[in-house]
Amino acid sequence: MLFLIGMGLTNREIPFTALDDLTSADEVLLDPYTNFIPEEDLAYLSHNFNIEITSLTRSDLEENSRQIVERAKGKNVAILVSGDPLIATTHHTILDLAAKLGIDYKIYHSSNIFSAAIGESGLDIYKLGPTTTIAFWTDKYKPVSFIDVIKRNVDSEQHTIVLFDYNYLEKRKMRLGEAIPVLHAADEQRKHNIMSPSRKLLILGDIGKKSQSILYTEFGKINKDVLKEFEGKIITMIVPGAMSFAEEDAIAKFSGIKPAST
Repeated sequence: MLFLIGMGLTNREIPFTALDDLTSADEVLLDPYTNFIPEEDLAYLSHNFNIEITSLTRSDLEENSRQIVERAKGKNVAILVSGDPLIATTHHTILDLAAKLGIDYKIYHSSNIFSAAIGESGLDIYKLGPTTTIAFWTDKYKPVSFIDVIKRNVDSEQHTIVLFDYNYLEKRKMRLGEAIPVLHAADEQRKHNIMSPSRKLLILGDIGKKSQSILYTEFGKINKDVLKEFEGKIITMIVPGAMSFAEEDAIAKFSGIKPAST
């Protein structure tokens, strides 16, 4: 049997109901490429649940996914996934393949950045438009489609969750200081004129963790102090659309950097 088990926002939020299947699995595999997973979190899981965790590669879960799924024919195989296991389309593909091969599977959901980010913000989830991601730019690869998504959402008065890229091979999280010039350059290239200095943004760092910080500010006011506050954190950004009075009241409390109280 195949188990997909969400590790939540902190990588330690494995559902209580999943523990029996996790600890009794013949193999415990890890999807490390959809999000940053610190070594101490893996050590914590291995020690507390007495399990051996084997990290997979992106090709294992994509090009070679059939080999992974077929291993669950005669034994129990658990795949640990940061956040919720069904947010990434790769895992839907794995489940579709398991169904075609006649292999039973079970899903254990956990917390994820989408519900947590919009929930922490105080914005209305029903006004959330399509999500987008800012990818790392290289000399030969400079995608700008994310700015088109933001523009469409702004025009539709919807909120936009903007995810920052993560390079799993280098274990490198996109920094706020890297994303800002890319946002500016993409907006200039597309001539949308939506990322003006007065554009309101909500910056969320390390949501769900003790190091959590949230700031509601203007694009043009992201200075060295702001960059320092969010340095080293997993960043999510929300570009608010049209807000109700209740939303404006909720988001106003983040006008100064607010570290988590826990």
